[in-house]
Amino acid sequence: MDEYEIDDKTSSIPFTARLMAYYRAIESTRENALITDPFAERLAGDMESYFNKHRRARGTGDYTIVRTHYIDNYLLASWCNEHKESQIVLFGAGLDARAYRFEPLKHGRHRLFEIDFDLINKYKSSILKDETPLCELVRVSADISELRWITDLEKTGFSHETPTFWLLEGLVYYIDQIKVESILKTTSTNCPEESQMFADVCVPGLSLAQFGPFMTHFKWGLNKEDVPAFFARTGWNVVCAFADDYDQGRDVGQRGLIFVNGKRDLSLLDILENTISEDAPVKKIPPEFESLSINFLRDVIAEVHVIVESYKGNPDDGMVRYLQFINRVKPTVEIMMKSFSEPLSIGHISSRLLRDPATVVLHTPDEKEAHIVGYLKALMFLGFCVAKGIAGEHLSSMNIYIEGQKINKINQLCSLVQIIQQEIGNS
Repeated sequence: MDEYEIDDKTSSIPFTARLMAYYRAIESTRENALITDPFAERLAGDMESYFNKHRRARGTGDYTIVRTHYIDNYLLASWCNEHKESQIVLFGAGLDARAYRFEPLKHGRHRLFEIDFDLINKYKSSILKDETPLCELVRVSADISELRWITDLEKTGFSHETPTFWLLEGLVYYIDQIKVESILKTTSTNCPEESQMFADVCVPGLSLAQFGPFMTHFKWGLNKEDVPAFFARTGWNVVCAFADDYDQGRDVGQRGLIFVNGKRDLSLLDILENTISEDAPVKKIPPEFESLSINFLRDVIAEVHVIVESYKGNPDDGMVRYLQFINRVKPTVEIMMKSFSEPLSIGHISSRLLRDPATVVLHTPDEKEAHIVGYLKALMFLGFCVAKGIAGEHLSSMNIYIEGQKINKINQLCSLVQIIQQEIGNS
């Protein structure tokens, strides 16, 4: 084996990087190519042995091509033209070759940082050693799931004062949600106001699907209506759209993957940090709601067990039981939500609480399961906050929330019930 050859058997994400490079190489040969990457074939290497065993995978690259086309043409082209000097940071850069192929980088003074594992960086450097990048290129060997990545980036010349475009392309659903929040918050607090970011997220159903070369490694997802609140918690004011709104006639699936583009807005972060600082007054829920919430939680806990068992026996029966339950508790939920002085506080618990779950359109079994799990978690989080007399802004730092984010299947809900019972005690 060559010193820098990527071992597909032991490293799934580096293999995914090769696979995406292969798709870019194939796209570059098309008559009406959305992108042209003359370096992709060399970077991908010989993929024939894989495709001889996985023939269907040859035709599954449309999403990655449409995503790259969207980033290049809708975001980065204008960014490079509008900034005489900037930084562009590629998280999990993999075998991306923008530094060599993306023409707008030639205009102005742009410094492009590629962050990835040392193995990837060495492999890439060896393949492209005779090529000249279009801008200043810095490769940073770091594990972005570890907090020290920002220190590694700073050591290579990253400036906190230079406008920065953070690019998390095809990345966040591979990393635990709590770590993603940490990454996003670190980005927003280490760059000037005019900085921007891009990320793509999947809906919960895809993270549950667990098939194919990509989704096998998906860890979590967000519904589109939950995206703005999630990113706001980390200091980013975002807009989002389904990938198929920009599909260029290609097959990117239906309402499964979401493009997110945002601008740095620390006022969103300041609101959250000010409410949870030691010196700031703690916003309390009126005490008269405590007994209501305790009874509500007991009701939810009892019904969760019934819904779980019903769903395991027959998903359709479980969905009926779930809908009957949320219709029954709706008046109590509305009363509890009115106990919050700030509506924004409810969004910190879950934006699902701000819409009627009975009106959500669900198509696949995975979507239905993700919906049930998400809303029942939201109800338990709501009851917990009211029972404890705390505002939603405080929830994300608590064990119940952190553990709850790991739960994405209906048969896991009972473990959250146990955590709540331990937290509430014999109230």
